[in-house]
Amino acid sequence: MVSSTVTENGSTTPEVKSSSAVEFPPGDYRLVGWDMDATGRKLIDEICQIAGYTPSSTYAQYVMPFKNLNPPARKRHNMKVVTIGKYRMLKDSKTNKILKTKSEISALTDFLTWLESVKGDATDGVILVYHEARKVIPAMLLESLKRYGLLDRFKQTVKGFANGFNIAEVKCANIVRTFSLRTLSRVMLDKEEELDNAVDRARLALQIVQHLSVGEENGKNAEGSGSGDSDAATKGTVELIREFVQPTYAEEKELAELKLVLERQNSLKPIFGALLRVSRRERQHASPLRRLLAEAGVEYAVLQEAWSTGQKEGLEKLIKEKVTAAETNQLEDLLDVLECHFDPLKKPKARPEQDKESIKKVVAKTEVVKENNKNDSGTESPDTTTSHSPLKENTEPSQNAKVTAEIK
Repeated sequence: MVSSTVTENGSTTPEVKSSSAVEFPPGDYRLVGWDMDATGRKLIDEICQIAGYTPSSTYAQYVMPFKNLNPPARKRHNMKVVTIGKYRMLKDSKTNKILKTKSEISALTDFLTWLESVKGDATDGVILVYHEARKVIPAMLLESLKRYGLLDRFKQTVKGFANGFNIAEVKCANIVRTFSLRTLSRVMLDKEEELDNAVDRARLALQIVQHLSVGEENGKNAEGSGSGDSDAATKGTVELIREFVQPTYAEEKELAELKLVLERQNSLKPIFGALLRVSRRERQHASPLRRLLAEAGVEYAVLQEAWSTGQKEGLEKLIKEKVTAAETNQLEDLLDVLECHFDPLKKPKARPEQDKESIKKVVAKTEVVKENNKNDSGTESPDTTTSHSPLKENTEPSQNAKVTAEIK
């Protein structure tokens, strides 16, 4: 099952959720804090830093990407690619220092070797603990490992992923209104941290989970420097957070489902490509409509067939049968967009929030730009930023972590 509610910078991103709860089996596991940065938010984007943390060992490695970081990634991670002479290098934007890097495959191989070493006597494997409001980096990591043929080796050691954000939503709902690392670090650990470095985020992700696992009452009396920050406490935390752990095989399944949705969205480019380039307001309007079609399993060829057999009535019948998750106003907007695409003489209806200039741009783009039905070379992935969440009245634990992908 796929649903989406995330909107940032005018782009709405699909959010993949499991159709049913996947129970993570009990066992002897090692908890490892983990985080990473990438050049962008597509699954084909490259890692530019990967980090892992346990109380007794830390792994951190910068990666030299083949392409440059996109502007949001440069701002978020405070690093950029520079050219000095004939050589491209990764540079810290704050300190202006050149960072020591490796290739992505070398960094991933070293990371797997490190995970195998920190597994120690945990006979059942490793659980990677991260902290994100929108679950994104598990999908990116699995895709990168698959790219280099390292996924099978990874699965021999890593058995699941735990999102500390989901744990905080349940255990801290009556304490804080937001569940970002920065807020939880300040409230729970009495620390003010810089979070642009993956190493610091990996460490805090594990420390906060350990702190939260002792319960709200004990947590208030715990030491502020990362209560339970020991190997023994890490083992004791596993059973308390097990309900939040997503098995690695379930993450793989969600990633495969996400790719299917993105492929369908790419197939709809002839319809929505022009609209998504008009303005931010139009992107905010068109993206959810495109997502509804993709999540309902509707591709461009299916829409073409419906139009050729029944024109507007054919489209209306198809949409009502397939897009069952849409609201009435969304169905009307979707039918209007589709009819405008297949019938060049039809003009889009004016929406209350649209101004006349915006409508003119939509009409011009729609009539001039009839793009071919060719998929983009890259499959896009979820957002890596954190966001605020309101205080929840119902504190029942969520079933699984979230996977999202940003699309253009």
